[in-house]
This record gives sequence, structure tokens and C-alpha cells, in this order.
Amino acid sequence: MSKKNFIFLIIFLIVLGFLIFNFRKIEKLKAAPASTIEPNTTPLAIGFPFQRKSFYANGRFWVFYSDGTNMVYNTSTDGSTWSGSTIAKAGVDSGKVFSIWFNGTYLHYAYAPSTGVPNTNLSYRQGIPKNDGTITWSAAEQTVITSSSKPYYPFISVDSSGYVWIGYMEKSGNDYYPYVIKSGNNDGTWGITPAGFPYQLSSISNSDWRVSIIPLTTEKMLAVYALPLDTVKARRWTGSAWGTEKTTTSSITSYPEYHSAVAEGEDVHLLMNTGSAIIYTKYTYVFDTWGPETIIESSVSVGVSPILSINTANNNLYAFWAGYPTADHIYYKKNVAGIWDPRTDWVTETPFLLNSFLTGFYKDYGSKIGLVYMTASSIFPIPGIFSLRFEYLNLPPVIDCGLRVFDGTSVIKIACEPAGTLTSPLRIRKGDTTYGIILVPVTDANASKIRIQTSSGIKALRKY
Repeated sequence: MSKKNFIFLIIFLIVLGFLIFNFRKIEKLKAAPASTIEPNTTPLAIGFPFQRKSFYANGRFWVFYSDGTNMVYNTSTDGSTWSGSTIAKAGVDSGKVFSIWFNGTYLHYAYAPSTGVPNTNLSYRQGIPKNDGTITWSAAEQTVITSSSKPYYPFISVDSSGYVWIGYMEKSGNDYYPYVIKSGNNDGTWGITPAGFPYQLSSISNSDWRVSIIPLTTEKMLAVYALPLDTVKARRWTGSAWGTEKTTTSSITSYPEYHSAVAEGEDVHLLMNTGSAIIYTKYTYVFDTWGPETIIESSVSVGVSPILSINTANNNLYAFWAGYPTADHIYYKKNVAGIWDPRTDWVTETPFLLNSFLTGFYKDYGSKIGLVYMTASSIFPIPGIFSLRFEYLNLPPVIDCGLRVFDGTSVIKIACEPAGTLTSPLRIRKGDTTYGIILVPVTDANASKIRIQTSSGIKALRKY
């Protein structure tokens, strides 16, 4: 029997043995009670929503913020009791001027003074978050020279080969442009910036540019950059060259920092506040275009900042926002296989929950997705005490349910969802227990060679 026919036989047997359901079961996600990270802090502690500042690693939640004087971090082993702040970088008076990225091993930060003063370049550092709540830094802080040495509002990320990318706005004379810069080294030192960088994304001058740089696969990247009263722009990096600019259908009519993006393989999911609604759309790399748009929540104000996170175990998306339809409430919606669930009323706060001040995990870490937000004891006529708060979701873990397939080369394990937490439309019943078989994009790093057609396209069974 040929390998092709053998693989077909295996798939046929899988389908015969599985129960494929056409209904969807909502995940029963557990959340611990919200906790206070910092009871009295600056209103600018976490800054812009599009930047990332939190993750989970080595048995601890990690949250980075400004205490009004320094960039600090605070950790917790249970999401409830916090260690107290530790200085990561002195002289940082706002959360707007720095960004954090965690790639599963190293944390990275980028800092830009954002003052417009000449010779104030980017700063970069890499370190390992330890299980005792300390950070082992890989090297001394690195200075990153930009075109005009006047950078603003950085967003940092790391590509599939460990090279660092920073998106930012740069002042040049009286003009402001969006830029991206890439490191020459991938060892915690910056090295020599490669030829072609810094790269200017647009020739339009505006002092409100905000730039996210999103890692895809095999050193590909997508730059997402936005202005108020304009469509969101995107430009892909193929691994060797920049593509042309692509735009969304809708415009951000409020604040450009109210966008949030995550990658799924080579595609990118985006949330944005158009000034009247939270809109979702997806960029597809193979077509180099933005797709149709979906309203996640209508009738929101210009001051609502959406946060998007992804569970990489099954590529479910989580859209978070605050204040609508009910003040002092935090909501989320979950997207499973391209379909959005009804909203979940997740957190109820005492007045006043600040709808504009949220930041969240980029992705799941340790089967957890966290959200950082702020409250104030009063907002009118004089703002009161500002508190930094935290809540998280416990996601269903990926398990080995005993399913094995031959992929033409070897027998591999297939990842499953545990009973009682099923979201996948593909199921297998073992004894009296039904498991969900996790489906991922064919470009996913954990994709097997086994494919299946779904309502949202061809997917692969995920390897365990």
C-alpha cells in the first residue's frame, strides 16, 4: 500500500471512529477573584492598551508598570497575593513609554523617553524571569540608535529566530512618522542594526502614530500601524522584504492606541474601537489582505480599549473590554473556529472602573490568560486614588487522550481537550468519556500532516 493510500485509510478510520458534532459547547472557564497589584499608583501606570506588559512564567504571574518614578514589576504565584514592586528600570514615569514581550523563555523590554528631546534613543534589555520572582539579565541595557534619535511609544516583539523588533513613532524636525527597527543579534545584545532598518512605514506625518509589530512564522512579521480618523494599516515583512500597505475597511475614529493584535500562524487577528463599536477583522498572509469585519460590541464610547488574546492550544480568541453595556463591568467574548460566542459578564468592580486603562496577555501561558486594569476611588470633580487590578482565566489544558495516528513517517500523539471543556467540533469517545480533538491552522508549529475540512477552512490535527 502506498503512503498516500495509507494516510487516507488512517483518516478514514479516524472519521469512522469519531463522533463529529455540529453543536458548540461553551468552555467553563474558571477565574479567581480579582486582586489588587498596587493599591495607590499613577493613572499612567500601564499606559497604552496596544502594548503588552504582562505574562505568566515559571509559576508566577508577572506584571510590569510605572509607579510614577520607575518601571517596576510585581509577581504572584496565585494571582491573588502580590510580592511587592521591584525596579526593572529607573526613571520611567509612565507606562506609555515602554513595552514588554515574553517569548516563552526570555522577557524583553523596549523603552523610549518619548520627549522629542534630541539624542534620546531606544533602550532594550533581555532577561530570564525566575521562579523566585527575580530576573537574570542576559546583558547590560542596550542603546538602540534610531533615525532621528527621538522615538516615541515603543512596541516590542521577537521573531521566530529570536531577533528583536520594535515598532515606534519617530520625530524628525517637525514631522512624525511610524517606524520599525530590527536587532542584529538574538542573544540579548542588540548588535549592528541590519541594512534597511530603521524602516519608515508611511510618508504621512502625524503625531498620533501607534505601531504594533506582530511575529508570524519563519521570521515573517506584520507591522500594524494606526492613526485617529483613519483606517488601520498593515505591511508584511516576508523574511527578506517589505510588502505594500494594506488597509482595513473601517476607521479608528477615536484613539489609535485602542487596537490590539495577535497572530495565528501567518495570519493576524485585530480588534479596534471605531468610536461607536468594537470591530474584529483578520489579516490573511497568503492573500495579503484584511477580511470582512464583525461587530463584537456595539454602542461603545470612544474611550473603550479592547484587548485581544489567543489560546495557542486551540487558537480560540478572547476579546476583552470594559464599561459596556454596564459601567464598572469587564466583559469578554470567545471566538471558536471563526464564530464568536455571546459575551460573558466576567468581572464586576466597585466604581470607578477605568474603561481606557487595560492591558492583557498576548497569548496563553501555563493555560492562563490574564488582564490588568485600573480603578479609581473617584473621577469627578477630582480623581481619587488609582489602583492597579488583576484577573485571569484558567483555560482547559491540552491533554494526551491516547489518540495515535501514522502521518506517513511515524506514529504521533494527537492533542485533545479534556472532558467537560469541549470547543472543537471534532470529537472522539473513549469508553464513557468524550474528548475534543484540537484543530489548528496548517501553518501552526504543532500542526500534524492530518487535515480536515471545517466551516472556517482546512485545519490540521494538533500534535501533542
